[in-house]
Parts: sequence; C-alpha cells; structure tokens
Amino acid sequence: MYHILCDSYVLYDPRLPDLFVFEPDLTQKKNEPGQLAFTIPKEHPNYGVLEKLKSRIRVYLDDSMIWVGRAIEDERDLYENRKVVAEGALSFLLDSVIRPFSFDGTVTELFTWILAAHNAQVNESQRFVTGTCDLTGSISIAAKDYLSAWQTLKTCLLDSFGGYLIVRSDENESPILDYLSDVPDTSTQKIEFGENLIDLALSRSASETYTACVPLGATLRDIDPESESDARLTIESVNDGKVDLIDTVLAAEYGVIFAPTSSTTWDEITDANILMNQGRDWLSGTGARFKQTIKLSAVDLHNADADIESFRFLDKVIVSCGTLCPEETYVLSELTTPLNNPASTGIVLGDSRPSLIGEEIKQNTSVKNRIESIEADYTTHGEIKEIVQEQITQNTSILQSAQQIILTALEDYVKTQDFEAFQSSTQTSFTVMAGTIEANFTETASRISALNGETSQQFESVRSFIRLIASGIVIGKSTSAIKLKLENDILYFFTGSEDSVTTDSAIAYFSSGKLYVNDVQVLSSLRIGNFAWAPENGNLNFKKIAG
Repeated sequence: MYHILCDSYVLYDPRLPDLFVFEPDLTQKKNEPGQLAFTIPKEHPNYGVLEKLKSRIRVYLDDSMIWVGRAIEDERDLYENRKVVAEGALSFLLDSVIRPFSFDGTVTELFTWILAAHNAQVNESQRFVTGTCDLTGSISIAAKDYLSAWQTLKTCLLDSFGGYLIVRSDENESPILDYLSDVPDTSTQKIEFGENLIDLALSRSASETYTACVPLGATLRDIDPESESDARLTIESVNDGKVDLIDTVLAAEYGVIFAPTSSTTWDEITDANILMNQGRDWLSGTGARFKQTIKLSAVDLHNADADIESFRFLDKVIVSCGTLCPEETYVLSELTTPLNNPASTGIVLGDSRPSLIGEEIKQNTSVKNRIESIEADYTTHGEIKEIVQEQITQNTSILQSAQQIILTALEDYVKTQDFEAFQSSTQTSFTVMAGTIEANFTETASRISALNGETSQQFESVRSFIRLIASGIVIGKSTSAIKLKLENDILYFFTGSEDSVTTDSAIAYFSSGKLYVNDVQVLSSLRIGNFAWAPENGNLNFKKIAG
C-alpha cells in the first residue's frame, strides 16, 4: 500500500481514517521530475504542516520510498480544502545557474562537474549526492549561455548521449542522482494476455525517421574569438569534402530523407571529428528508428499477493500479448498511479526502439548480399538453396503474424458499499487465424473487504470460449470440465481434449436424432410418446397421458 509523508508528518495512510486525502495521484515520467497532486480536507489533523518549496513530500510503497519532491501550488476551495501540487526532486536542478564554460573531457567528468556546480549554489535540502555514471564517451564544449543545471544536463548530455536520470535515496533519505545508459532492474512480474492485462494500444510512427543528416557544431565565432562568422562547424574537413551523412542501406530501401538541422545541431561541439562521430551515432540510433510505444493498463498482482513484486517506475517489464505484441522487454517509462486505487494504474512502456527500418532491413540486406555473392561465384547449389530458404523463412514468419487478427472489447464496473468494494472487468477477444476462429470471454474480478482495520484482496478469473475449427465448433468454460463439440451430424458432451473425443470417450452424444448416454437419472417423470413413467403415492406408475 501507498502512503504520503510531509517532512515527519503523515498525510495519507489508507489504514487510518483520519489520515486521508482526496485523489492522491502520482505521475512519473522518464527524465522528468514527475508530479504528485492531492487534496487535504480541512478536518485533517496535519492540515497546516505543509509549506510550499520548504516542505519535503515523500511517497512510500510499503516501506520503500519511491518519490520525493516539494509543493509548488496550494489552492483552497470554498470549503477550505487544500489542493496541493508537488514536483519531483529533479526540479531542484532548476534552482541553480551554470555560467558560460568550456569543457573537454568524459561524460562522467562533465556530469560530476555540473552537479558540483549546482550543489555549490543551493541549500543542503536542494543538493544531490553524485551517484553512478556509466555512460562512455568524450565531449568538447564551449557553452556561452547562462543555463540552469537541468538545462545544461539536458542540452549537453541527455540530448546527445541519451540515458536515464534516476533519483534514489541513501539511508538518510538524501537524494542520489545516477546517470545510467540503461535501467538496472527487471520486474519479476510479467504483463500477459489472459493474466493481468486489461487493455493495450501499440503505437509505431515513422514521422520522425530519417536516413540522412547534416551535422552542425558551434559557430566559428565561438570556436575562434578572432572570427566574426556565424557559420557553423561542419564535417566537410573530415568527410571527403561532404557536409552530409547518408545511411546507404536504409536510403536504398526508403529513399533519402534528411533530418531537420535543428535535430542535428550541437552548439557545444567544436571539433570536426567529434561532430562526425556524433552525427553517425545519431543517424544510426535516434534518426533511423521508428518511435514505438505501448500504452496499457494492467492489474498489479502485488495488490492481491504481497509475494509478487510490484511494478516500479523505470523497471524493465516483460510483456507478452500474443501476435499483437510478441514477448519483449520494455522500460516502464511512464507510470500514473492513483494511490488510493492502485488497481487502475496507467502504464506506458517503451521508447524509440529499432524496428523494420533498422534491424530487420539490415538483416534482410545481409541475406540478399550473401545470395548475390554466391550466385556470382557459383560452387554448390546446396549452399544457394540453404540461403534462399533462409530468406523465405523470414518472410513467411512475417506473413503468418499478419494473418492473425485480434479484436478486444472491455467492460468494467465497480460496486461500492460501506464495508465492501467490488470491481469486475469483462474482456472479450475475437481471434481470427488461418483455419481457426476463436472468441474468448474473460471475466476478472477483484474483491476488497475491510475487516477489523485490515485489508484483504482476492482475484478470480473465469474464461469462456467458442472455437470455430475446420471440423466443427467447440464451446467451453475454464471453471467447468465438461465441453461441447458439434461435428458434422453429431454433438458431443465430453471432457479432455477436443482432438481426441469419440463416441466411446464422450460422456454423451446426439446423432441421427438419438441421444446416447451411459447413465440416466430422471428427477420427475419420463415420457415416451403418449405414455409416461411417473411417481405417484410412493409408487412408480406407467400410464397413457395423451392421444
């Protein structure tokens, strides 16, 4: 469970009815401070302890602090309830100013220097402990503007090298700032279709995908004080007289698409060789990628079972959602959590990721080049056959994935009483594949009851299905052992696999207008034509009832 502290005072604890706030919502985003919003009722015992900018507000999940920040907005309504908005610790980096400077060194050295310059200007409560920086590379900078520490980190490091700024805390809960090339932790809890996935939307965009660029550095005036030119440094001197870079493989596939120079201008770079490397890295990384993200909602099973690890911001999460989203690991880059209703947490996974325009096209080109090379210097037809088959297998895999269509619909409702809350979600999926049509109806229920101040939660799941296969129709339910199969002119009642059901293994079956069953139990009467067997006065009578 979540709870909120303001300095040493408790603002929100779901176990204590007096320590309650309205709509406590925490939003966390990659390389952003994040935001916490809530409303303190006038009757709250710690109503007046919060001070803007000065107070430190902390959010805990169980016993672990997951976010720290400061209040920046405080609005009171007609009933004197306080609506508070707080920003995360990264916002402290906006409080300092980095003067114009020149730097020539490694990424780690620059990161350390910026934090030291920030800490030297602000109070202790606004400082960061310098954590780990594992990004490699060198940088040469001539910064001429007065920027905040945050703007300096962004323009000089994040925009050029990428990576993740991660705030954590030491034993004294002092903020530590790491700068990492990759996030360190992978959640042991997966997101899987039919388990904890509620809804999903996969987005892939090529609107900012490029196959060529013109790298530009600092102005010549900034590089040489004696120069009066505002022209910028190019790679012409180290690139055979050309100012542009082109990925020939991708350009042959998609055409030459130049990136806007606003995306490939680095004011801090004063060396042509460094500018060349920076341009190449950008073109093969950020430039030549589809932007791919997954937005989904999922049940955090930690709320039902404390032994299951909860989803944490900037964790790697394994997602498996069938052919729409084959199993892959994504970074949890955005998390919106209603602290008083964590079951409705919104999750955004992913970042700009290599896609068909990058890795797969290069792989296919590699195979193509191997084929052409062997055809030009023919030796053994067996080797040619093997390589051609490799290309066919790759294409077939893509076509088979495209042949499956999944349609999903979600209906949810919540019932709330004094001592019980009930939430139910019903998800319908309709899957079309070659030779098979399957409809699935999955109901997931979450029941929360309050007993003696303790909270317990249980999840129940029921899945029903209708499968249209080549030989007939199969109907079943996960909670029932008995299934139905309609095949040509016979209807089976059976258990086990539909592939092996026969007249001998079936519980019962209809065929040619007749019912075949091993045992019959009649609770009231048995009618045969115009006659019937029926109990009467403790006896079993056989009599004519019609005609």
